[in-house]
Amino acid sequence: MAKVAIHQPQYLPWLPYFLKIEASDLFIFLDTVDFQKNGVQNRNKIKTHQGAQWLTVPVKQKAGQKIIDTPINNQGNWRHKHWQAIKQCYGKTPGFFKYQQELEGLYSSEWHTLGELNIEFTRLILKWMKIDTPIVRSSELESQGKASELILNLCLEVGADVYLSGIGGANYLEESKFLNSGVVIEYNSPILPNAYPQRRSNQGFIGDLSALDIMLNCYENWRSYLPESVNSND
Repeated sequence: MAKVAIHQPQYLPWLPYFLKIEASDLFIFLDTVDFQKNGVQNRNKIKTHQGAQWLTVPVKQKAGQKIIDTPINNQGNWRHKHWQAIKQCYGKTPGFFKYQQELEGLYSSEWHTLGELNIEFTRLILKWMKIDTPIVRSSELESQGKASELILNLCLEVGADVYLSGIGGANYLEESKFLNSGVVIEYNSPILPNAYPQRRSNQGFIGDLSALDIMLNCYENWRSYLPESVNSND
């Protein structure tokens, strides 16, 4: 049985994104769909002295623009600002000393498209997590269509028996067409971590941050803060 998950590339995704990748036999970066303004395709949250704050990658946007074709606006020095914010917030965490060189290397590189940026940062965090699920991009495949049709076509192209969907998929996926094509849809709610040690504990625990937060704060112990139901499936 081949279980496939599909999701748009996001900037520094939260932990459930990575757990969804790990739960699949193949993950597809859906980089051929429209860029969505004010979502998490070009921004995510870290914990600062003021609480949760967004790190946003500036982009040049026009109607109907695909993620793979969305250019980054490099006129301002956003890479320097993001890296300085991460250093200030996490510079004394256990994971920062281990991952600093690799993370700084990506922020020192010049990025031109949002899709490429998001995919490389996601691959780096997957490496830290030791998640080795095979990954392809929809732009590397032949499937066409929109919404439910595109998802089904991608599943069929890669030989999926099960499509691992978020709960939001129930709003648009045409389940009968999946079943008629031999693909079972498995809906899963986002899995958030149990409370783990964070800097600035006086602000209280914040659980829906970029996965950078748990990786830098907890380093190799990040799995010990997952719900028992997740670890029991390992």
